[in-house]
Amino acid sequence: MAIETCDELRDQLLANRILSPADVESAEAEAQSESGDIAGILVRKRLLTEVQVNALRALRCGVPFCNLPDYLPNLRNAELLPEELVRRHVMFPLFNLDGVITLVIEDPNDLTAIDQVRRLTRQDVDVCIGNRGDIRGLIERAYGASKYLELSAAQSLLDTPDTDVNDEAQPVIRLVDDLINEAVRQNASDIHIEPGEHDLRVRVRVDGVLREVTAPPLGLHRAIVSRIKVVSRLDISQTRSPQDGAFQHRTEDADAVIRVSVLPSVFGEAVVLRILRNESESISLLDLGMNQTMLDRFEAILSSAHGMVLVSGPTGSGKSTTLYAAMKSIASPKTNIIAIEDPVEYRTSLIRQVQVNNEANLTFATGLRSVLRQDPDVIMVGEIRDVETAQISVQAALTGHLVLSTVHTNDAVSAVARLRDIGVAPFLISTSLLAVLAQRLCRRICSECSEPDSPPPQVYRAIGLDPENTDVRPMRGKGCRRCIGTGYLGRTGLYELFVVDEEISGLIVRCEPSDTIGSAARAAGMVMLVHDGIEKIRNGLTTVEEVARVAGRG
Repeated sequence: MAIETCDELRDQLLANRILSPADVESAEAEAQSESGDIAGILVRKRLLTEVQVNALRALRCGVPFCNLPDYLPNLRNAELLPEELVRRHVMFPLFNLDGVITLVIEDPNDLTAIDQVRRLTRQDVDVCIGNRGDIRGLIERAYGASKYLELSAAQSLLDTPDTDVNDEAQPVIRLVDDLINEAVRQNASDIHIEPGEHDLRVRVRVDGVLREVTAPPLGLHRAIVSRIKVVSRLDISQTRSPQDGAFQHRTEDADAVIRVSVLPSVFGEAVVLRILRNESESISLLDLGMNQTMLDRFEAILSSAHGMVLVSGPTGSGKSTTLYAAMKSIASPKTNIIAIEDPVEYRTSLIRQVQVNNEANLTFATGLRSVLRQDPDVIMVGEIRDVETAQISVQAALTGHLVLSTVHTNDAVSAVARLRDIGVAPFLISTSLLAVLAQRLCRRICSECSEPDSPPPQVYRAIGLDPENTDVRPMRGKGCRRCIGTGYLGRTGLYELFVVDEEISGLIVRCEPSDTIGSAARAAGMVMLVHDGIEKIRNGLTTVEEVARVAGRG
C-alpha cells in the first residue's frame, strides 16, 4: 500500500462522511505517533479495507481503480515488460488492445515507470490503480510461469531420460499445477492439451466456448502427459490406447476433482481435463435461471411422492447441476435419497451416492435393483440409456418412489419417443412420467459493458422473430477488461417444461406422434426453449446470437 498524505485522505473521508471525525482524528494521531501513514492505520483498525483505501486514492488521482480478482488478465502480457521492472515498480500490463497498454500499478504518480512502459512498448499507456498484494500475486503467476516455460528448462527435461515426473521439485510439476490453477481461476470447465506437428496447443472451455491460452513448448508435451498420468494412476508406458482416470487437485479456495481422458492422436497423446468443483452444496433451483412460473410448477412436481421426472439436453447443458439442485430442494432428514452416477461428479453429504463400476457388474440396472432394497424415497439415476434401466426406473416410479434421471433428446416432448424406442410400453410411460425438463446453457451478457444491439435480420429469423415487427430490444456486451473482450461473463439456462397431464397421458397411450403431443403441451402452457430464450433477450440477460446458437431453429 502506497504512503498516503494525511491531509488529502483526511479531507476526503470527512468531506464524504465516510468515517466519523472521531475515527479520523484517532487514526491520524496513531499515524503521527508511529511515523506511519493514516491509510495503514485505518486498514489495521478495520475501519476501511485496502480496496476502499485504493478506490479513494484512485478518485483523488483521477484514474480508475481495478479490483484484480474481478478480471481475467492475459498472462502472456508478461512478455511485454522485463520482470525486474514490473517487480520494482509493482505494476503489470493487464491488457493490450488497439495499441493501448492498460497498466495496473500501485502508484499512479510513478511517472518514471509509466514512461519506461511507454518507451519499451512504443504504445500509449492507460493507468489504473490496484491493490499491492493483488498485483504482486499476478506478477508471480505471470513471471513464475515464464521461468519454467523457457526452452532451456524444456531442454533439460528432454535431455534427462530418467526425469521423475513425481518429484515435486521438477518444473513440470509446477507447470501442470499452474495450468490447472489458472483454468480454475478463469472458471473453466475443461482443459484441452493438444500436440501438433510443430507446437503444443492449450485451450480452456469457459462458459461453454473454447479459448486458447499460453502453451508450453512442444518439447514439454511428453513430460506433461506423464505427470498427468502419474497423478491419475494411469499407465505411463501405454501410449497407443485411450485411457481414463481422475485425481484430486487442491486450489487456493477449495478442492476440485480432475477427470482425465487421454487419447492417442497423429502427433502424440491428446489430453482433456474436466474440472469438477464440489459446488453441489451451494446449488439451488433459484440459481438456475428459470422464470418464476416455471420454477413454481417444477417445484410442485418435485413434491410428488412418486413418479418419474426427466431432464433432457446435450452433453454439457447442465443436466447434472439441475438434478442436484432438484435433490437439494427436497432433501431433509425424513427423506432417503440415493443416486447412481457414472461418474459421481459432485460429492454431497445430502445424499448417498453410488459410482457405476462395470468391471464389478455395478451398472445402472444392477445398481437400481440393489438401491430399491435400501428403502429409498427418491432415486436419482445418472442416465437412462438402455431398456433394462428404463424399465426398472419406470417400475420404481410406479411403486412409490420419485425417480429423477436424464435422457439425451433435443426437446422435452421427444423424451416420450425416446423411452418408447428404448422399449418401454406406452401405457407405462403415461402412468409413470410426471414431467420432462429440457434445457440448454447460453452465455450471459457482461454487466460491465452491456449496450443496445442491432443484430442482422437473419439472426432474428433464426429464433422465429420478424426483425421488422418485434418489441424485443436486444442488448450485447461491447467487450471490456472484465470479460476479456468477449462481451459475455457467466451462463444462464434456457428451459422447456413438459408436464404430463390427463390429456397428454391419453395421447401417449395411443402412440400419437411427437408433433401432436407437443401441440397439446403448448396449448396447456408449455413454453418452448427458444421462447424462454427470447424472454431472456428481452430482459437483457443474453443476446440474440446466443439463443440462436443453442436453441435456434436453424
